[in-house]
Amino acid sequence: MDKLEKNLEIYVGERIKFFRKQKKMTQKELGGKINKSDNTISNYEKGIIAPSQDALFALAEALDIKVDDLFPKRDNSESLHHALLDSNENLAMNDMLFLKQLMEYIQTLDENSRKHLLGNIEIAVELFKKQQ
Repeated sequence: MDKLEKNLEIYVGERIKFFRKQKKMTQKELGGKINKSDNTISNYEKGIIAPSQDALFALAEALDIKVDDLFPKRDNSESLHHALLDSNENLAMNDMLFLKQLMEYIQTLDENSRKHLLGNIEIAVELFKKQQ
């Protein structure tokens, strides 16, 4: 398994956990809805194992979401897919999730706000580089 596949498993697991908590369900309750053990749900959420295609559809139905909601959004701009491909192996999952949330937020902005925010981020990065 390559790094991208493993990162995708972790990403999907984090999304399962996010939506499960949003529904205020325990791992045991979610597992019961899809005929899986709470240990299996835990392993999905940690990215230890990937849900099968059937399990993905069952999870989506149990969580009242689309299967696509468990995967990174794809568009013409930089996507999480590219970020995962280029990410350093030492980049923490929390850091990747923060970057994903930042990208999702940026996509909600109008063009002027997006340019303004990205310009500020570029300035912050340049200042940080100079301090290094």
